[in-house]
Amino acid sequence: MSVFLRWGIFGILAVAALVYSYNVSKDMAAKRTVRPESVVAETSPGPAETAVAPVREPTPAPKSTAPPHCETELVVAKRALEARRQGEPIDRLLRIQEIAFEAPPRRQRLEKVATRWYQFEGDEPIPEALRIGVISDCVRFSPAP
Repeated sequence: MSVFLRWGIFGILAVAALVYSYNVSKDMAAKRTVRPESVVAETSPGPAETAVAPVREPTPAPKSTAPPHCETELVVAKRALEARRQGEPIDRLLRIQEIAFEAPPRRQRLEKVATRWYQFEGDEPIPEALRIGVISDCVRFSPAP
């Protein structure tokens, strides 16, 4: 094969890839702007619904700010509950990035948190209760690194 033929084929493939990516991005933008029929039906007032005021959803309460090391413990606790739910072994959980790359005293604390929430008995706590429990334990038992 000559050099010109190789570069010609490469050029054709490059142009085809650009056209394909342009069309895909155009389709993605069109899908993002199209609203489902249920949303359109809810927003367009019918003859009997013209006097009804729209219902406002309650605004969520602002989350309390926690120290970064406590946020890490919260992530580890969530991952421990998820690993237990999926049936993963605890040794795989203890090798996750949030635990494995920490200094030894901090790693021991994170391993303790992971083990505690992996072996948690009963129903899983709701996210707010989990957050409160992990951060209060963190503030009480884990000094800032």
